[in-house]
Amino acid sequence: MPKTPPPKRGPGPKKKPTSVELPPAQRFAPLAIGLGIGMMVMITVTALRKRPAPTTAPSADPGLESPQQRTDRLARACEAARAMLWTGGAWGAMPLEGFTVRLWLGPNNGKMVTHPVIEAASQKSKLGEDVDALLAKVNDGSVSVVRYEPRGEIEIAFSEGYARAFFELEGRNRFIGLGERIARETGADGAALYAGCSHLDTRDVGAWFHGKDTKKAAAALVYVMGRPGDVRTPKYVPAAKDLATIQAGTAPLADATILEIVRDDGARTVTTDGVSITFPYANPVRAAQSSAKIAEKLVLP
Repeated sequence: MPKTPPPKRGPGPKKKPTSVELPPAQRFAPLAIGLGIGMMVMITVTALRKRPAPTTAPSADPGLESPQQRTDRLARACEAARAMLWTGGAWGAMPLEGFTVRLWLGPNNGKMVTHPVIEAASQKSKLGEDVDALLAKVNDGSVSVVRYEPRGEIEIAFSEGYARAFFELEGRNRFIGLGERIARETGADGAALYAGCSHLDTRDVGAWFHGKDTKKAAAALVYVMGRPGDVRTPKYVPAAKDLATIQAGTAPLADATILEIVRDDGARTVTTDGVSITFPYANPVRAAQSSAKIAEKLVLP
């Protein structure tokens, strides 16, 4: 009788997978990485503790500046505004600091003029209420007077807060009014109001020019503003050595020629108590441009 084959056994119970045995080097790699990171953190912390404290950057607060830092800052600000002014940029939107405004007065029949405003400014270095109510409110400005004895000329310099007031339309008009008053009451042969960087001998912003007639007003313009030199940020180049030479050079010019030149550059002219030429507030370099055009027509030595 044939033997029955033994019944097939089914698969036995599955064995649980055992953990993979790693070689010794791989087994300790995570531990080594962790120790390495820890060492790096400790080294970094130690280095930071030993590093000297960083020096504090100079404060932008003007009250904490040294005198030299302030002087340097104002010079940079003025030169930046000046570059914008001469290249047609929006110079009026910049902080207009570091300028000095000057009121120049020529002689009267060869003699230096005098006036109570000039004498008071020499003594007090300020403008009082009796001079102008608005300008008298400037509390951080300074006024100085320079007398050029051999030439019989005088110059009143307004700095700091006064210069900032000059770059506002109302303040500018007050300065022009002050110039008109002094020129009229002293009988000065010429007068001019202009501004430039305090640390540079430049005549950038020409505002107002006055003379007993059209030719002498033009002479004051050319004498004070000169001929702009260079291209982008012109330097002041005198048109001649003295005022009398320029006055002699303007004498042959027709009044109509002079008025046409300045009016083409946007100037307004007034012929009351002499002749005044006022250039537009929005285009302050026009005075220098008119000066150069008139100087080209003069026969100067």
